[in-house]
Amino acid sequence: MRSVDIFFSRLISSWKYQYGVFRSIADWTIWLYILLPGTAILVMMYRSWWTETPDWIANLPLFLLFFLLYLFSWLGNVRLFVQEADKAFLFKNRSLYLGMRKWGLGYSFLLQAISTAALILLLLPFLINRYFLEWSQITALLVFFLILKWTIMTVSYQMKRIENKFKKYVLGFLLFVLFSWFSQLVYFLWDLGEVLPVYITSAVLLAGTLARIFQLLNRVSAIDFEVKLDQKVKTKYIQWIFMMAPEIEKPAFSIRSKPLFFRKSKRLFKKRTPVTGLIELFLKIFIRNPSYIISYFQIISISAAGIMIIPPLWIKAIVLGIFLFLAYSWLSITWDKAIMSHPFTKKYREKEFYYSARKKTVWGLFLLAIMLLGLVLACWLIVLSKFGILGGFGS
Repeated sequence: MRSVDIFFSRLISSWKYQYGVFRSIADWTIWLYILLPGTAILVMMYRSWWTETPDWIANLPLFLLFFLLYLFSWLGNVRLFVQEADKAFLFKNRSLYLGMRKWGLGYSFLLQAISTAALILLLLPFLINRYFLEWSQITALLVFFLILKWTIMTVSYQMKRIENKFKKYVLGFLLFVLFSWFSQLVYFLWDLGEVLPVYITSAVLLAGTLARIFQLLNRVSAIDFEVKLDQKVKTKYIQWIFMMAPEIEKPAFSIRSKPLFFRKSKRLFKKRTPVTGLIELFLKIFIRNPSYIISYFQIISISAAGIMIIPPLWIKAIVLGIFLFLAYSWLSITWDKAIMSHPFTKKYREKEFYYSARKKTVWGLFLLAIMLLGLVLACWLIVLSKFGILGGFGS
């Protein structure tokens, strides 16, 4: 058996697995009433962009589209299709194992290259009809972000091996800022029509990335990490389903010996009552559990993105309504799941103070979510007004 045979067998198995996950949430009714009409609407909308530039992008600066492409470059994962059984397989068939990993890396890079090209294709009507870019500039833009995405994928692979979460987050933020400054420099050159420096920069990035990749591919010491990483990438869609369906969400467990917050479990309220006791218990559970915090801010960020990006004002109102309903429902379900999961607190379910504490906590976090959403939208409006495009917000 060749390494390419092993790779394609695992790739096909992965596709079947993802198809099964998709079928579990998208039956024929979803296809009929949501996916097919939504696809038809998007196709017609994209076609209309070629004939007439929409009002919402009329005053949008080109730099914002460039920044959107930069943010998109941080999406994507390296997948090497390593499995648990390869620990025994590795020592006997090293060349096949390394060859399979190379095929997996090549597939990961090809998949991300296709996604980058698809995004450029989506923005093509604006790049040509609105910003009047030449094909040489568009090609240079595609090459730069394609190679930048590969570079960030390689760097992210290394960062994920860091076990200290605080160190990982700080390093990730610093790298995001550094790559952002670097991309801004490339943008100023590219905006002036100087495509040759962009190609030279891309070539240097590619050379450094390939040199690092060749080192990684010839090492076998990180097999345990690669097995966990592949499993995480394989099940990412299931994790998204869990986040969007709180009733089946599985809480994340941390291997930290001490909690990051409230290590000494100090009191949050001076006045000790059954109501404040339950509120304090839930807040500590909520803050200490990464899945709750991530889901909370995902609901806010996704809703804010929908309100900011989707042009028609009436759709913005619908997105806001969905946010209000989803945020309150999710907080209510999360309270019941966190408090009712322990038999010590479960016995207070029929008590009056239980519902009083539940109501105060849910409404408090719900109002906080609204304020955070309003803060994000206010910052966005300030940015739009600074660029003189505030009028296109509600078009």
